[in-house]
Amino acid sequence: MDYNPARHAVSFVRPLTRLRVGKQKTIFAGTYKICKLAANVPDLVVYEGVDRPIPDVEHFHGVLLFADISGFTSLTEVYTLNSKKGSGADHLTRTLNGYISEIVDHILRAGGDVVNYAGDAMLALWRERRKELSEILTLAVKCSLNIQDKCDNKETEVGVKLRVKIGISAGKLSKVVMGDEESRYYALIGRAVDEVRKAEGLASANTIILSPNAWELCDRENLVVEKIENERAVKVRYIKRDPHFSVEDYIKSFGTHLEYQEVGVSRKAIRKTSRLLPNAQLESVLRKYLLKTVLLKIDDAVPLDYLSEMRPATVVFVNLQFVENATMYHQCQSIQACCVGINNEFKLYRGRINKVFMFDKGCTFLCCFGLPGDKGEDECANALQSAHNVHEFCKKLRYVSVASIGISTGPLFCGVVGHPLRHEYTVIGRKVNLAARLMMHYPGVVSCDEETHYHAKMPASYFIELPKRSMKGVANPGTIYQYLSKKHQKILGKPRITVEKEEDYPLLGRDKEMKIFQKALKRFSSLKARRSADCCQVIMFEGMVGYGKSRLLAEIIHTSQAEGMRVIPFELGKMDITEPYYTIQTMMALLLQVNHCKSYVERERVLLTKITKHELIEDLCLLNELLFVKFPVSEKVSLMDSRTKHRAFRNYVIAIIKQSVATDTGLLVIDQVQYIDTPSWELILQMRASLPLFMVMALRPFTVEKPPCQAAIMVMRSQRTLYVKLSGLDPSIIRPLACQILGVISIPRELETLLTERSYGVPYYCEEILRSLYYSDLILLEPLDEDDDDESDAVFAYSRKKIIVSSDSVLQRENRKKSKLLNVSGVEVQKCRKVITLDRKAALENQQFICTIGETVNLQEITIPLTLKGIALAQLDQMNTTEQVIVKCASIIGHTFTTKMLRYILPEGAEQKLNQSLISLVKSRTLECASKTDEGFTSPMDENEDTHLLQCFCIHSPESEEHLHEDDSDEKGKYMEICKPNKEKTVLWRCKLMRFCIALVHETANDLWLKEQKKSLHTKCTKFLENAAHKCSSCGEGDFIYQHRKMVTFAVRESESITQRRKDLYTTISHATVASHSIDSQQELDIKDLYPSSSSGLQVDTSNILGPKASKASEQVPVIQSMEVPAGSHDFEFIAKMDMVLKECEGKNNLYANDCECKQIMDSVYCPLVRHWMGAGNVTKTFFYLLETAAAALHLSNNLMALSYLTEAENILNSLRKGKPPFEYADVTKDTKIVPFEKACLYSLKAEVQLGIGHLLDAEVLFKKSLALLNKKFPSFAVSQAIAYLIENYKNSQRHRDKEELTGITEGEISPIIYQQIRCLSFLCQIYCFQKHRMCKLPAMFAILLEMNIAEICNNEFKIISAYIDSFRCYHFFGLKEKSIKMEKLALRKCLVLNKDQEGLLMMGHLVCALSEMKLCTGQLAESIEYGRLAHKIAGLINKPNIDVVTIPFLTKALLLTGRLSDYVELMTYMKDFSVSRHNILGQASFYTACLDFSLQEGFALRPFDECLAFINGVIDDPIIKSEKNLMLVLHSSVALWYSRLSEWSKARLAFKMAKRLVAYSNASLFSMYGYSKFLECQILVFRKALWESQDTVMEVYQQTKEYLREFQQRCNTCPVFYPRLFHLKAYCYMLAGQVGHARRLLERALSFSNAHGNVLEENWIKINEAAWFTEDEENQPENLWVKAAASMPTWDQVAAAGGSATAWYLLQPTRDIDETPDQIEQDKSDSDLVCIPY
Repeated sequence: MDYNPARHAVSFVRPLTRLRVGKQKTIFAGTYKICKLAANVPDLVVYEGVDRPIPDVEHFHGVLLFADISGFTSLTEVYTLNSKKGSGADHLTRTLNGYISEIVDHILRAGGDVVNYAGDAMLALWRERRKELSEILTLAVKCSLNIQDKCDNKETEVGVKLRVKIGISAGKLSKVVMGDEESRYYALIGRAVDEVRKAEGLASANTIILSPNAWELCDRENLVVEKIENERAVKVRYIKRDPHFSVEDYIKSFGTHLEYQEVGVSRKAIRKTSRLLPNAQLESVLRKYLLKTVLLKIDDAVPLDYLSEMRPATVVFVNLQFVENATMYHQCQSIQACCVGINNEFKLYRGRINKVFMFDKGCTFLCCFGLPGDKGEDECANALQSAHNVHEFCKKLRYVSVASIGISTGPLFCGVVGHPLRHEYTVIGRKVNLAARLMMHYPGVVSCDEETHYHAKMPASYFIELPKRSMKGVANPGTIYQYLSKKHQKILGKPRITVEKEEDYPLLGRDKEMKIFQKALKRFSSLKARRSADCCQVIMFEGMVGYGKSRLLAEIIHTSQAEGMRVIPFELGKMDITEPYYTIQTMMALLLQVNHCKSYVERERVLLTKITKHELIEDLCLLNELLFVKFPVSEKVSLMDSRTKHRAFRNYVIAIIKQSVATDTGLLVIDQVQYIDTPSWELILQMRASLPLFMVMALRPFTVEKPPCQAAIMVMRSQRTLYVKLSGLDPSIIRPLACQILGVISIPRELETLLTERSYGVPYYCEEILRSLYYSDLILLEPLDEDDDDESDAVFAYSRKKIIVSSDSVLQRENRKKSKLLNVSGVEVQKCRKVITLDRKAALENQQFICTIGETVNLQEITIPLTLKGIALAQLDQMNTTEQVIVKCASIIGHTFTTKMLRYILPEGAEQKLNQSLISLVKSRTLECASKTDEGFTSPMDENEDTHLLQCFCIHSPESEEHLHEDDSDEKGKYMEICKPNKEKTVLWRCKLMRFCIALVHETANDLWLKEQKKSLHTKCTKFLENAAHKCSSCGEGDFIYQHRKMVTFAVRESESITQRRKDLYTTISHATVASHSIDSQQELDIKDLYPSSSSGLQVDTSNILGPKASKASEQVPVIQSMEVPAGSHDFEFIAKMDMVLKECEGKNNLYANDCECKQIMDSVYCPLVRHWMGAGNVTKTFFYLLETAAAALHLSNNLMALSYLTEAENILNSLRKGKPPFEYADVTKDTKIVPFEKACLYSLKAEVQLGIGHLLDAEVLFKKSLALLNKKFPSFAVSQAIAYLIENYKNSQRHRDKEELTGITEGEISPIIYQQIRCLSFLCQIYCFQKHRMCKLPAMFAILLEMNIAEICNNEFKIISAYIDSFRCYHFFGLKEKSIKMEKLALRKCLVLNKDQEGLLMMGHLVCALSEMKLCTGQLAESIEYGRLAHKIAGLINKPNIDVVTIPFLTKALLLTGRLSDYVELMTYMKDFSVSRHNILGQASFYTACLDFSLQEGFALRPFDECLAFINGVIDDPIIKSEKNLMLVLHSSVALWYSRLSEWSKARLAFKMAKRLVAYSNASLFSMYGYSKFLECQILVFRKALWESQDTVMEVYQQTKEYLREFQQRCNTCPVFYPRLFHLKAYCYMLAGQVGHARRLLERALSFSNAHGNVLEENWIKINEAAWFTEDEENQPENLWVKAAASMPTWDQVAAAGGSATAWYLLQPTRDIDETPDQIEQDKSDSDLVCIPY
């Protein structure tokens, strides 16, 4: 990070500021920059602020006080392990500095000077002449007693006690200043320094120890002390009198040559240097003592508290011990030389010296890698290598006897510690203590801890394990290593890839990459002899850290070796790039198998056996340097010059490799190829052209700072190289991956959501998050009780179970091995990915485990693990200041953001550099165009790399580019310069929609903001977004909750055009192809505002049906032919009139609505507004937009999303009731109240979600709570409901008696409260209709009557018609046919007089859609088809596909039942194209449901069964699908029925179990009955199996079958269309039981109903079965055509082409097939689970 000291002028702000320190009085501090600089260094440096030659030594006498605080390390550990957001660095900083400030305040008020802070200790100094030391010592003792009295034994909020112990010494001291031209460091040396450290070592908590010299110099008569056994030092008890010493005069005696601010008489500044006036010379000197990170904050006037954070870093302690005869001068020279050496070496790798100490006749340097601004990749490797170089340098110093270095890596507190007037930037933590202990206990070597060794990723040969030693304050340090670098020994060959294939754990989510490899290898093997130019020979897998490159290579190695191929695998390290031909050396050692030879003689012997050709044996000496052998140099080689010898060496290596792989294709696998040295790349380029060697490589992306060499670029650009970029894993893989990592069979849904959101599909991120959660005890692994495996819905729901599960896979899962993962606390390191090791006994018993979340754990508050944070910090710290600001501002907006919004929130100054900075960030792969897809990805090493990286995929229009010129004239000029000849071209970045390439960078950058800064930026974002927070224009531009804004106490500003602002926001998204968005990112229209209840029970996700910008001509809408309806009926008249109305409306373009854009608005406006208002701390607005976003999600039929927002809103409500802040930044200083209307909306929206997922009772309770808050309490008891019903009925009669003629005109707007009342009552009525209890009739009648009365009172025709629709459906459900027909006619009359505009036609569409459904339920199939046809036509006229989404399922079922197969197939084909093109998951599910239905009923295949099954397996865990229980029932029942018909019971078992559970959630709706009928048939087939096999459970199965039949018959009262199927299946049960008479009568009833309904499908099936059941000719039994055709079922196209429609019916056999073999029977009997387990 660059900075220029000259650019910051001296700033004059206000002369003084007041600071409060703990409970002390207010203190004064100057605010000039020099005062802030002086606060970071002691007075010892400030008063001698002259730039003298270095090393500079100054001698003086003084008193030292060393205070050591115990508990700081434990405190840091507590906050480090706390994974909750907002509980880390901020709280730790307040606790540390609050305690230290109290201690320092006592020292400053006593005239002391804090020399430095050493982690959890501090050293204070009083300078004075020797004769005055006695009084100074008394003053220091008094100060120490005050500290012990006021500061010892302090309890912190996390339960850690802080204690302090003090040592005091006195005598002659020397100050040494060292460094170079840029940096300065200081240290105190002398006997007194050594003694004060020893005195503190003798002290315990709450004690003060005087060193021997201090005891000699002090006033012994004034001090009461206690002797210490065998020590000359003494322990102070108390003093008899205060010292006769003027602290004020003492302070005034120093720094008289400097100028200070005047302070009022009544107040005294406790530190003189805090009142300095500006002094340019002194300021330039002081700047050299500060870290650049601290200087940047001071120069930018940013509080230094902002530097405090918990971050992963590496600590290096360097200690020098001097020879005994070294004088002070010699020591200073050695210290200076070492300081310069450390600076020069560490700067190369972004390391810094933090402090210098002098203790125990030695000098110690505290150095850090990874401080803010200095984070880099390969931090541990850099620290080890630079430490090794420093160690080698220090050993050469003449007066240094021993140089010791200790290194540790881990989470540290990095920040400013101390008093507001005297503080320092330092590091604190367990790892700091560990590095210091390693330095002390392992002298003379470079030692490191386990984490440093692991993360360095260096060969094991670089280290040796050191013996364990007991170290003070370190309980379990883990394994300690000595770093030896490459000078330890000469090695050949790397170990195999460190990540190895685990047998029981398959590679997840990389099938595509494996297919690419297998296809390329197969083609190469077949064409290698011909060396085809277009044949791929090299595959390069590029991916960032953690994307699973090594595991992919391990899978490739395992697969290739299993096929008998020779594989040469190895992995490179960072240091290998510095050694010429190291990669070739490793490859040759592995190829020739000399990597395990211990001596050169053994290697020579092996080489002679491997190299047999005479011409090659002669030149073996060419391998001497490469393979560390000593073959005699041949005469031929000795005569070569160096160039010729080099060329001969390369050719010789190629010849040897060619001999080794001549017989078969060899596979070379190299990991981390970015570390290949340049000579090796050149030889690989030459090898590629001449050897039959297939190469697979994995690498991290090259950077601008470290580009590839020319040979590497040529390999990458070659036509024979396939460059594959690894992306994150699909979200569906996250669950099995997490189960694999944890060694469990299931994880909670909340954990899966967290991993999906936070891991971004990166396996390593997922692993680290799980590791952090596990070691923080936030997740628990518990054994699964086998008894609960079949009963527990919770466990079953969490398990990812396919429809078909092979027994082999189950066995492998049960016997999988559990092993350990790297423990971040440094205990175990093993090559395995599992977090824990399960005990041996559990493994032997095949014990299965599940993962659960700990109690009171909120996963949304979990912070980023520090290991991942370090990766992101490394990238952020490499940016310049402007780029960092842009990235941090973009992180506030979100992972995806518009450049216009980014420009809006940027601070002044940064906006001017936005264009160039964005280009730089795109080049560095921090940001990219959000419209980019991964399709067609090629190597980044194309001919023009900048062009490749700077591609924008957004669709640009002149209107959308206005912002490029409106604000920034400089940008406009740059844009013009592009077209000017003879001038340097300037690239203008015009991308409108961008995103972070690495989502982790986004989250880490967001965490770098301080609380107040975040709140300010979030508020700015809300101002940009709020004007667009409305529905789209086609939906009326209102709130998603009707007139929501009018009911709350704030108003949204309307400072600019809503339409224009919305266009700026979401047209960017709609015009761009955003591949990174979820697959269901489409749009829809809601039908619930006008028609809130749908008796189908199938919550249709119409959001996905409407695609982005679907044009009127884009869909080939099928035309459904009319069907004859009985003349004279009211249906006939209405249908005729509607046909006339629609004919008149044809061709009117004003009726065709614009495409709905509510989905884009929700994603780009509402969802961000929730987050931004939460970040701004505004509780009221956060609650408002949570409700609006939930309503928008319901508007788009996304129940899961709505529920998540509603749950968050409910949590806010609960927190406010308890008086707690509802979220981290919540501003609860004001009286925050949520109005009753919003509470009612919360309950009604949540009830709507519960209704959608089938929880009727929960929904009922919530709707009643909502009504109570809306001043319309719903009676709870039958008596009160009856009375209320009579009252409402009377009101209704009176009003209809006085009602005037219908006008069709809506008068005025509805009150929001009345609107919500009507909505709740409508849903309540629907709930009572779906429930099976007779007690529901009265509340249903009351609800519908109340709804009609309210609707008629408000005089809104749309609401009145909606109420009539609800009423005729309700009356129909309860068998009140006359009332149902009456309300139906009223609705039809009102609908015909509506205006023929969009709203009127939309209402008509809802009405005919409801009628189509109801007519289908009652068996009036012709009427159902006609009404469905009208709805389908209206949907096309006004461009409202949501009507089609609801109508098509009814229409297709009616068409299938009436035998209109051509229309059925045409309509379903349209539905398929319609949904697949828009990635609509529910539309596709409906299509495949229809395909299964068509195959089961007709024996033809719209799509193959395997394709349908693959779809079901693919979406079985989709949250949207899982929330649709009726749809899930149909899917599982269909699959179970398919396998049951084929007697494949093992495959049918799981699907049947799933269907059986879902039946319990079914209701009386049409779609629920549809799934129930399939399940019932399957149940009867199970009964048949039990009966035929004479199983013991046959009677139990029979009784359950009877119960299901009885239940189904009761439900058929509301859906008579299922009577034919009911009586048909019931007749079959009687046939199985041998009761032929009953079976005949039931078949007759079934035929009667089929004829009455026009149900051709059931009628034909009944006749087929009737002929089979009652024929007396057993030899001529009809063949079961469906079973015969199932294996290769003909498609409809084949049948239609043949001109026939011979349906392959399934024959319900009354007796066992005589052709079935005894072996088959016995095999079925052997599986006791087939019938018994489901019961």
